[in-house]
Amino acid sequence: MTSAIAGSSAGCPSIPSFQPVFSESHHYRRRVRGFLVTVLLAVVGAGSVVGTARSQMREDGSRDGVVVTATRFADSLRDLPVGVTVITADDIRRSATSSLPEILAQRGLLHIRDNAGTPNQQIDLRGFGITSDQNTLVLIDGVRLSENEQIPAQLSSIPLDSIDRIEILRGSGAVLYGGGATAGTVNIITRSPLGGESRGQASARGGGFGTRELRASYARQGENLGASFVFSDESTNGFRRNNNFDQTNLTLGLDARGEGRTAYARIGFEDQKLRLPGALTEVQLQADRRQTSNPNDWSSRTGGNAVIGGTVSTAWGEAAADVSHREKHAQAFFAPAFFVDTEAAQTSISPRTKVNFEAWQRRHDITVGFDWQQSNYTSRSAASQTALNAPFSHRIGEQSMAALYAQGNLWVGDMTRVVAGGRLQRTRERLREQAFPVDDRATSKNLQAHELALRHTVANGFSGYAKYGRSFRLANFDDNACFFPPCAATLLEPQTAKSLEAGLDWERGAWRLRAAVYEMILANEIYFSPLTFSNINLSPTMRRGAEVEGDWRATDKLEFHGGIAWQQARFRSGIYAGVDVSGKDVPLVPEMIANLTASWRFSPESRITTNFRYVGEQRYDNDQANTFARKQPDYMVVDMKLEHRIEKVDLALEIKNMFNRKYYSYGVWNFATSFSAFPAPERAVYVSAGIRFD
Repeated sequence: MTSAIAGSSAGCPSIPSFQPVFSESHHYRRRVRGFLVTVLLAVVGAGSVVGTARSQMREDGSRDGVVVTATRFADSLRDLPVGVTVITADDIRRSATSSLPEILAQRGLLHIRDNAGTPNQQIDLRGFGITSDQNTLVLIDGVRLSENEQIPAQLSSIPLDSIDRIEILRGSGAVLYGGGATAGTVNIITRSPLGGESRGQASARGGGFGTRELRASYARQGENLGASFVFSDESTNGFRRNNNFDQTNLTLGLDARGEGRTAYARIGFEDQKLRLPGALTEVQLQADRRQTSNPNDWSSRTGGNAVIGGTVSTAWGEAAADVSHREKHAQAFFAPAFFVDTEAAQTSISPRTKVNFEAWQRRHDITVGFDWQQSNYTSRSAASQTALNAPFSHRIGEQSMAALYAQGNLWVGDMTRVVAGGRLQRTRERLREQAFPVDDRATSKNLQAHELALRHTVANGFSGYAKYGRSFRLANFDDNACFFPPCAATLLEPQTAKSLEAGLDWERGAWRLRAAVYEMILANEIYFSPLTFSNINLSPTMRRGAEVEGDWRATDKLEFHGGIAWQQARFRSGIYAGVDVSGKDVPLVPEMIANLTASWRFSPESRITTNFRYVGEQRYDNDQANTFARKQPDYMVVDMKLEHRIEKVDLALEIKNMFNRKYYSYGVWNFATSFSAFPAPERAVYVSAGIRFD
């Protein structure tokens, strides 16, 4: 069993990484919900900054003045001393896919990996391989979406029609958001209607592998109050046998606006059913890529989330707060005799304020905030669903966090901005095994993150930036799990990283370019090692790379977006089970990734968009010692979408994997002369039709 299909505790065997795990006691829920009622009433009275930040970007309408929420308040993209990629709602609409991870890979210069046969593929920013889920922090409206387990963020639970834009911040976010942002953050900003706006749409999509999708949304904003809903339902047989997938999402929202304040509330529901086809051996891949090796495996998940927030704007600045709560109940069966039932909950409270002040004849600001978060989960495992009352594993986890952070934005010249910030965080963790083996481990840690960055603008549209930062990552519940004695004496140590980055931006006329180089030195990296068959803290490791991305509006009708990244991930030192991995490549990190999107509006009502995505060679999972003679092959995938509008009706034809490339994004070495892999879908054609109500 490997880290791609499994996660494990130190000294203990592993469990499937897509295993659904989590929850808390009913007593805890009653206390938290009572507290939330009080806090939410206070926040509603304050109003919300998120709706303000959403509307500012659409009102501006130009890339030069794009407003992002990278500082947890609205800020100018061109002034930030950090590499940011913005994917707009138009970019999402033009993509030849309804998969959010694929959209991120097409436009965001990051890698995605299917290591379980699920639509929630791993997001890998800056080359972290199999631990990428835990090193790239996914947020929705600034609220943490990433799971506290060895599973990807549930991006399939976010209706595409609800998204206004996606902000990808590379190598940044640890000061403002805490653990898990070593590689960067992906912040998904949802739509909020402008004052007096009324809009709605409904669409249907169908095609390859028995896919059927229905979507509907409506939003209306009056002078003071507004409401919205977004609904989506998807069903597909999947590319492979035993790969059926059904997902239903519903999001409801309320917005209130007044002089100098706004408020919002969102509540969402998700229901998912998925069949799990399993990995195929090399021989099976050659015989039939659509077959299943696990015809009886399945998983299901239901969940809900609620968030409410507000802000007050004054002459001195802004004050804001968010309160969120998420719950899920998930089950999975792995034949012949492994059933898992898990529950999880997470509650967070994040008040913050931004204060503007004058000094040295210039205007500056400082953001100060407090984060509190509680995560709880319960996982029971048995031979079957009927045997769950007598589980052979019963795990209860608790993790709490309280943090203070501050970040200052100082103008030291008309063209020079300095950003400096720090975070102090206190974390308490406890993991109890109540069946076999009986175990109870707990720890408390004081953690810190800091960042110092500078941006300087020079002539002819050029600006440069440099950044130094320190980040951390805490082991999740699955990382510390124990299945067989002896369990590790203590929980895993937190992972820390120091990073350096330098970049150059250029904007002039129809061109926008960004180039950057970076290096990260990690200590105590949390990683599953097949050499020891356990999750461990590694000896020092390293990530470094270079990136170039840009946009070119060639004409009013023709646009290009592209990027290329070179990545290197290595074990700097370490001997595990007698094997020296010093200087070896970390598996599952492509040497190069690249994308290119061309969009041509060949008539006022018609547009064709083509995306090229390249992923270079990489070491197979399990090959930490780099002894397997072969590497996972490179591949390029081409997708195309043709759109046509007839008044308020939108029609589209999509072709995914146009040239029918037979590839896989995840493979695992079998310790002999071969491997297993999850084959990616072959060519598929989809058609869609939608109507707008404006």
